[in-house]
Amino acid sequence: MPTLAHIRGVVAGATILTVFGSLWCLIALAYWAARPVWSIPAGVIATIVLLLLCAARLVASKKIPHVHDPAAAAKGKRAGKLFGIIFGIEGGLIAVCSTVLANHGLGFWIPIEVAIIVGAHFLPLAYTFEVRLYYWTGSLCLLGVLGCLRIHDFGTRVLCVGLVMAAVLWLSASLLLLQTRTTPARV
Repeated sequence: MPTLAHIRGVVAGATILTVFGSLWCLIALAYWAARPVWSIPAGVIATIVLLLLCAARLVASKKIPHVHDPAAAAKGKRAGKLFGIIFGIEGGLIAVCSTVLANHGLGFWIPIEVAIIVGAHFLPLAYTFEVRLYYWTGSLCLLGVLGCLRIHDFGTRVLCVGLVMAAVLWLSASLLLLQTRTTPARV
């Protein structure tokens, strides 16, 4: 049975994936001139549903007894430090690459560059948090972006990248939440 700290960590990860998936979706749709009227509300609804599921998992986790495990606490502290390092490197790479692209008149490539860096950052996170799903998350983000690069129209390419990132992040959040189920579903 998973520990309370583990479930809280997984739910925190699912929440972060949900929020960033929402940002990718809304940014992609905001720049799509021919977007259907329902597209942005659909993205907002998907985000709200996933966030409500995250909250429900946190509430359900209160049934799990809190057991102090010094070894697990030390492991969690180490993972937290590594996350900070990985996140710092990710942010630094995004800032440097974005600045270089903008200074060379290639600012329109920034969303694609960010998507590649975000996808790649899941690979060390998978190892750090021992969440195998993050290997898939990172790989699907990277493969999705590479597939989108084959689209000739730049606006459509950026739309595709944003929607691929949103879909992968939301799917990953959903799968993480399924892993935190502590009781059988009621029929």
